[in-house]
Amino acid sequence: MAGKSIAERLAGLEKPDEISDSQEIWATIKSVMVVTRILLFVAIIVISEIMEQYFFKGLSLSIWSLIIGIPLFILLSVAIISGDRKFDDSTDEDQSSVLKHPIHKRI
Repeated sequence: MAGKSIAERLAGLEKPDEISDSQEIWATIKSVMVVTRILLFVAIIVISEIMEQYFFKGLSLSIWSLIIGIPLFILLSVAIISGDRKFDDSTDEDQSSVLKHPIHKRI
């Protein structure tokens, strides 16, 4: 099997995407949430390492960063997963039947 030529690839770029507005909006929101989740993870590590000597209400700030950061990370992860499930357009019936009956012959 030969791959697509460069001309075919360029022609494919000119075709409009067949996704809805809500899916485009979700893709933008998802990318912001993913970047925020990465920055949150890095911030948790940095604050945990740097702020060991400072205390607030009897606990060090490194512990507070874990107490606040881990639930925020989990919340962002759950929001991304639930948004992917809600706005996923790959609910093609052929794919779902493959998952339900992987051995049956389809025509």
